[in-house]
Amino acid sequence: MAGSARWMPVAATAAVAAMLTGAAAVTVERAGCDDPGTWVFSAEGPQLVGGCLDSEDLPVVPPPAEPGPAQPAPLGD
Repeated sequence: MAGSARWMPVAATAAVAAMLTGAAAVTVERAGCDDPGTWVFSAEGPQLVGGCLDSEDLPVVPPPAEPGPAQPAPLGD
C-alpha cells in the first residue's frame, strides 16, 4: 500500500499533463487558420508576415500621458 501512495502524485501529474495536451490540440484544430504566417527580420525588428491575425484585431493602447508640472504639497492649517 505504501508503494502505490508514492506513485499517486506522479500519476496525477501525468493525467493532468495529458488532459492539457489534449485541450491544446483541440484548440489548435478549431483555430481555423490555414496560414500560420512567417517571421521576417528587418531593420525595424521582427515582423509577422501573413497569418490570420490582422492589425484591426489587436487592441490599441493609448500612449502614456506626459506628467504635468510638479505641484507643491499643500501646507497644513
